[in-house]
Amino acid sequence: MAFSKYDGEARSWPTGNAFTDGDFDVPVYRGWPEKPYDVIGTVKFNNPGIDWNRGDLKLAARTAKQAGGDAVILVPRGADPSPTASSTRQQLGIPPGETAGVVIRWR
Repeated sequence: MAFSKYDGEARSWPTGNAFTDGDFDVPVYRGWPEKPYDVIGTVKFNNPGIDWNRGDLKLAARTAKQAGGDAVILVPRGADPSPTASSTRQQLGIPPGETAGVVIRWR
């Protein structure tokens, strides 16, 4: 699992009412969290084309916490169901065939 710092422009990222998954070092969201946040980076495996299991989520959460993150938003590989998800994936440089975790810090 490798952390990459986000160096793009500050912006308002999407929010929603997603739930968190499991009991990890930081919450792992499977959708947009309910409150405003800043993106500080992404976490990916060297082979990002795999689907993540519970152990992978645990490792992603630990890596995010070590990088100073408050939570992770899981971005699974495959087609994005919404223009917002597709746009966010593009802004963060996450190709459609890759699974990644977006490391965030609450505002």
